[in-house]
Amino acid sequence: MIAFDRQTHLSKYWFLYGIFFSIILAFIYPEFGSTEGPLKPEWTIKLLGTIIIFLLNGCSIRSEELYRTVLQYRIHLFIQIFSFIICPFLFTILSTIYRSLTYQYQVAIGIKALGTLPSPVSTAAYVVRAIGGNEAIAMLNSTLGSLLGTMLTPILLYMMLGGTFSGEQHSFIHVLISLSSTILMPIGIGQFLRVYFPLVINRVMPYANTINNWILLSNIYVTFCQTFKQHGPLHLTFIDFLILLMTIFCIQIFLIIVLFFACRKSHVRPNDTIAIVFCGSQKSLTSGMPILQMIFPENISITIPLLIYHPMQIIIGNYLTSTFQRWLKDAKYDWHHRISRRV
Repeated sequence: MIAFDRQTHLSKYWFLYGIFFSIILAFIYPEFGSTEGPLKPEWTIKLLGTIIIFLLNGCSIRSEELYRTVLQYRIHLFIQIFSFIICPFLFTILSTIYRSLTYQYQVAIGIKALGTLPSPVSTAAYVVRAIGGNEAIAMLNSTLGSLLGTMLTPILLYMMLGGTFSGEQHSFIHVLISLSSTILMPIGIGQFLRVYFPLVINRVMPYANTINNWILLSNIYVTFCQTFKQHGPLHLTFIDFLILLMTIFCIQIFLIIVLFFACRKSHVRPNDTIAIVFCGSQKSLTSGMPILQMIFPENISITIPLLIYHPMQIIIGNYLTSTFQRWLKDAKYDWHHRISRRV
């Protein structure tokens, strides 16, 4: 029984342990994964890995689901407005507070950038499915958010940072061209393969999430390798890190509470409420990491908030699953009772 529990635990949280070990390996031997190293990460991981991630994302997008759930446009519109308008505003306020407390300018920019990212596909859908919510809404909005994020995230960041990125060589036009060639084109090719080679795609897709996670771990490893080689250990004190940890924890709980009570106030169906709560409060590491690395190359400080946010949303989601399952059971009964009474 103990062995089974350990196996279940590792199958759930192996990616979190992978992040931890990737950073340790980068600290021990940064030369291997740095730009001048034998791995050549600028081509093998950052470019090729990003193309593979979004090629698989393009293969996984189900056009028929987009058409089938289009009638619930109000829910989709609400989630996307919350992700790309309300969240950037809230995270900007949070970034200003964090910067005034710690004077960590780059990490504060990372908090701002975090607010502009879309919802994750796998994480949000997994939690919604485990609770018993509307998984179709979760999948649709996560997919839609990933597509919108490739265009809206650079635009929002460009506006929030006063019309500039990290230097002249990474101008807004340069970033858009890079995003188009390494993200939008692979998504389009993935859709083409899905339509014309469905048998091959159906064989590959069960392994897509695992492939994405391994590429992300490789991406995290080479990013930290370059940082440790050039700048040494991160200039982030234990107190600054603790404040960042508490800040990200508080904002996640705050977003969940705000979305939950907004849905209850608007009389949204219980199943749809679960999807809205977790799609609106979570942020995508799969889409976010390549986009941020393209906009802010070799600046690990800006990706730290995202690297903390992703594991924390998995832990919080798993912890709240049983609570929301109990609520959903009672809420469904009340909802059906109210509808039957009206009839």
